[in-house]
Amino acid sequence: MTKKLTDARVLRSRQVLRSAAIELLSRTDRFSIAELLLKGRVTRGTFYRHYNNKADLINDVNRELIRQFTEKTEGKFRVREVLEVISAQGIFYNAVLNNGQDKSLMVDLMAALREQRDRALADVSDEKLKKHLIYQWEIIVAGFWACVSLWLQDSMALTYDEILEEFREIWRVTMTRTKKTGLLLFDFDV
Repeated sequence: MTKKLTDARVLRSRQVLRSAAIELLSRTDRFSIAELLLKGRVTRGTFYRHYNNKADLINDVNRELIRQFTEKTEGKFRVREVLEVISAQGIFYNAVLNNGQDKSLMVDLMAALREQRDRALADVSDEKLKKHLIYQWEIIVAGFWACVSLWLQDSMALTYDEILEEFREIWRVTMTRTKKTGLLLFDFDV
């Protein structure tokens, strides 16, 4: 029973430190450990019990954010659910996409998304078709991030339904599509 209590405290401490780091990263990546401790209302000992340094914390934050994304993109890139993840930390993602904060997050996230894409295409034996699908996927994802960047810059003025409709219109997604395209790896449902 003591172990469960300890585990809950460890999880809570890590979550507090991650949340404080995300809030600080929303403004600058040049925050100090002292600022982090003040923001999270934790002691230096608590911080160093969980992390070796600030870079270790940021890596942990990025792993957690990537985990949240990849839960929504395994098998199919569920656009609405990804938008919900992004909007939950809108200020942070705006800083990442539009202000260059936490640059390693997008590099690592794209690597994880590409791994998922490759698993989803593992059963495609025609190499020419596979390259075609990968090319289309890259274009769609680049367009997705460009639209999300603008959406965040515009303070998320569009609702989820409105931005999904924009994506559908851009890529002319139809439910009756019979030709295999990179769009089959995405779910634009409302």
